[in-house]
Amino acid sequence: MNKPLSKSAAGLEISTANLAQLENRMGVPNYDRASLKSGIVHMSVGGFHRSHQAVYIDDLLNLAPSDWMISGVGLLDNDLDNVRAMQAQDCLYTVLERAESEDQAHIVGAMKDILHAPSDPAAVFEKLASPDTKILSLTITEKGYCYNKNRDLDETHPMVQHDLANPDRPKSALGYTVEALRRRMAANASAFTVMSCDNLPGNGHVARRIITQFAALRDPALAQWINDNVRFPSAMVDRITPVTTDATRSTLLEKFGVNDGWPVVCEDFRQWVLEDDFGLGRPDFEKVGVQIVKDVEPYEKMKVRLLNGSHSALSYISYLMGYRDVDLAMADPLIRKFVRAYMDHDITPSVPDVPGIDLTDYKDTLIRRFSNPAIRDQILRLAEDGSQKIQNAIVPCLEHQLKTGGSIKFAALALAAWFRFLSGTDEELKEIPLKDPLADVLNARAKIEPRSPDAILGLQDIFGATLSASPELRQEIAAALDSLYSKGARATLEAWLKGVA
Repeated sequence: MNKPLSKSAAGLEISTANLAQLENRMGVPNYDRASLKSGIVHMSVGGFHRSHQAVYIDDLLNLAPSDWMISGVGLLDNDLDNVRAMQAQDCLYTVLERAESEDQAHIVGAMKDILHAPSDPAAVFEKLASPDTKILSLTITEKGYCYNKNRDLDETHPMVQHDLANPDRPKSALGYTVEALRRRMAANASAFTVMSCDNLPGNGHVARRIITQFAALRDPALAQWINDNVRFPSAMVDRITPVTTDATRSTLLEKFGVNDGWPVVCEDFRQWVLEDDFGLGRPDFEKVGVQIVKDVEPYEKMKVRLLNGSHSALSYISYLMGYRDVDLAMADPLIRKFVRAYMDHDITPSVPDVPGIDLTDYKDTLIRRFSNPAIRDQILRLAEDGSQKIQNAIVPCLEHQLKTGGSIKFAALALAAWFRFLSGTDEELKEIPLKDPLADVLNARAKIEPRSPDAILGLQDIFGATLSASPELRQEIAAALDSLYSKGARATLEAWLKGVA
């Protein structure tokens, strides 16, 4: 989570009491929040949830008030400051939407309350056990699912081990979910729906498998009850949401005269494609633009491979070329051309037909979104957790291309740039901050033989047996690595793009 920002003495504070005054400056909720109940519990409250799902719910409540407000949960010890910041503002916060032409801001009121799980796990269980709770939604990132290379539960994971031993005081979303469902089963109550909103392939299927496997370690009967009674709709979610900074706060104060302890900043684009599979009902999402479909998979593959994969591909080469802001990198014609070549030649062939979507238009839109100067997304944010993002967004494309004889040239360059990035120093010998669950392992391996891909490509947990053993991929990466170290990132990119229209 982002750290809350220190408040300025100037500006109107965000609070229920000040909504009438705030309405003169920006959009505010038009519904009576005090009279409505929360039907959704969300783990874990961060920037993306507040810019995406909560905004859709807020829009819906503004159309027709209902008992579908959100109870937020902060799962981590260091979430406490943010939880307190939200509580101090009556769980109201500002969304700053930044387009190239103008900024728009409005206050979201969809969050009824927010809890800090480590401080009061009993309160979280009470909320999850409430018959009012019909949906548990998740944005816990890939790391939160605690899976292994086979996408099964990693039974040796420290959080899994802790939660099995301490079911009343878990640390993970998995631990809270399974224990809450056990309590509902014991009370002969209906099961809530688990709605994953994380950027990973088949998020609903992954959630079902991991949660059921976790439950089986506690009680096979519980696992069977979950399998029989809990719905796990899959979803594709999309909205670029950079880290909130002091600049966000300053913009709100200067342009809108508002002082917000924890605002959220995002682009003006958003998308949510959701499988219609809910056990206890759901909000009328389609009324506010959510695409309700029978099969999310094509949309999900399109988004994860083209958007998330392109984010990873551009991040490492851009950082090596000296860029720190995504829009400034995309303003470089060379990087812009690389991103489009990566999409067109190496990724698009692996994307299935997507109902109602023109892929050329979709890619054009992605380029515009990445280039939005008002967002000022950070290269390092895109570069985080590469071992997991690459596994989800790039590896399946490479497998497809190798199987069909398609191009892997630009994806291999993206991986070579990642390997070069993992060495921990840039081309000016300045330290690169590495943020990845496998950072120490990857950094150590990247230093063994810097110009050879073997040390990292051999990690089958990331690349699988096929890619790890592919001589064609190894050759492509080795050539790119040699060029990155001997000629530098810009000269390498120029060479790789020769002849590309």
